[in-house]
Amino acid sequence: MSAAFPLRPLQPIYTLVGDESYVRDQFRAALRALLPPETLEFGWRDEDLASTPLDAVLDWALNPSLMAPLQVFWVRNARDLFGRGAAAAVEASDDEPATAGKKKHGAFPDNLRRFSEHAGSPPAAVVVFVADHLHIPPDRARMALEDKSRLQRIEATLGAVGPLVVCAQAGETQAAALAQQMAMDLGTSLTAPQARRLAELLEGQLGLMQREIEKLALHADGAPVSDAAMAALLTGAASASAYELAECMARGDRAGALRRLRQWMANEGESEAIGLIFQLSRAFSMALLVREARVSDRSGLYRALPEGLRPPGFAADSILTMARRMPTARLKRVLPALQEADVALRSSPPSVGMVLEQVIEAGVRDRA
Repeated sequence: MSAAFPLRPLQPIYTLVGDESYVRDQFRAALRALLPPETLEFGWRDEDLASTPLDAVLDWALNPSLMAPLQVFWVRNARDLFGRGAAAAVEASDDEPATAGKKKHGAFPDNLRRFSEHAGSPPAAVVVFVADHLHIPPDRARMALEDKSRLQRIEATLGAVGPLVVCAQAGETQAAALAQQMAMDLGTSLTAPQARRLAELLEGQLGLMQREIEKLALHADGAPVSDAAMAALLTGAASASAYELAECMARGDRAGALRRLRQWMANEGESEAIGLIFQLSRAFSMALLVREARVSDRSGLYRALPEGLRPPGFAADSILTMARRMPTARLKRVLPALQEADVALRSSPPSVGMVLEQVIEAGVRDRA
């Protein structure tokens, strides 16, 4: 997949747009491979626009370390370029570039244009922006309106000064083909039906799929993945599905959440609804704690959460995404709704599906 990345010739600015972690990780690995191993300490810098102004990053990039022939600045939280914090003296709406006042990130995007013009060819420093605050589905026509608007702003600003690397969710056909390639890379193999089932189960989420294949490969120990191992994975999928449903609610995607709920009920049945509510309650409780602690990475997540309230490894990114996307007020509102649903489910309601749908309604609305 790295062959598709626009790294030849190298550009001074790239933007990774979308929340598919697999594509992002593949690009990161391809870029790191361009740096001699002995220069990684000086040649790679992780920065965060939530705490570091853009002009500071660009100043460092224009004066790169003499200890490395190429320096890469991996810059998280590109959304901060478009939010209220972008300007101190003006009040801007969410995701709208500030145009007046004292700006946290300087004269964005003009400062990026100036950097690009002075970067040289090939550049001595590369700045990579991670814009993972929007979701890009396989079918762009089904993209949420809010995410479409965000993508248009990114294309008009960051896209005008460097290539956009789209980190979109894969379609199930592409995901199935990649699943078989992932398995081969790990020294095992999946049959075509196994790969299709895995892609269907995980809805083309490549990052999650890679982690599940890694576990299957360890179990297979060099042999082809067995149907028994796949069955065990499917048995454990209910927990993963709860996190996927919660993440969909966090994005405000009502239709997608209802679709996942129907799929969950078809696979698990109404008798498991109380377990689903328990898993959702844990997920939203973790997301609220992470949001209030202003955590932005996995290591910070596990430090912020108390013992006994920590997600499994495959769900860590989902909790981070939920905390980033879901306003505190909505997180606080959905938790009582989950408690009410738990009480209702234990009272033999006429419709289990209706109780669960009411939880989704409470979770996707920004206002009561």
